Amino acid sequence: MVQKVAETTLPLGLFPGLLDVDDIVSINVVPNLGAITQNARVIRDKVVNIGLIPATITVTILGVDLPVTITTSLPFQEHTDCPGACPEDMLFETPLEVEGIFTQPGVPVVDVGGLALVEGILVKIILRTNITVTRQLIQDEHGNLCDANPNRCDAQTTPPSFVLPAPTTPGFPSV
Repeated sequence: MVQKVAETTLPLGLFPGLLDVDDIVSINVVPNLGAITQNARVIRDKVVNIGLIPATITVTILGVDLPVTITTSLPFQEHTDCPGACPEDMLFETPLEVEGIFTQPGVPVVDVGGLALVEGILVKIILRTNITVTRQLIQDEHGNLCDANPNRCDAQTTPPSFVLPAPTTPGFPSV
């Protein structure tokens, strides 16, 4: 069982009418588990998993009639130690479950224009899953189980490099 952490910090300026963290009445985060984009790879002794979880963030603001809602995607990643795992092994992962959602207003973040630090709202979603790494074995003439590829974990001269596909859900906030 492993945890993955998805998080982002959104500047207050993304929420029309929100000028100060003291004006926040409530923050509600609803992740869309059905639209998660993730990519996982096995490298030597480790499973690397990255992705995006779409979420709708609704902020109720003091003095503003209607709550302000933003839809965005929170990036997540995890590097799980898996001694004995090799790049050609097979990886199985159970569907992600939300274990906890945290928000913290007042966190510094680069402003929308990218020029200064401003106050923002940190949004963090803790995800849980089970990962299993397996490999194909064959039985030799003596009945012993052997690795189908005995060279799968040989040291490589250069580290592997992966270019993962672009997410199917946009990561930029929309109001």
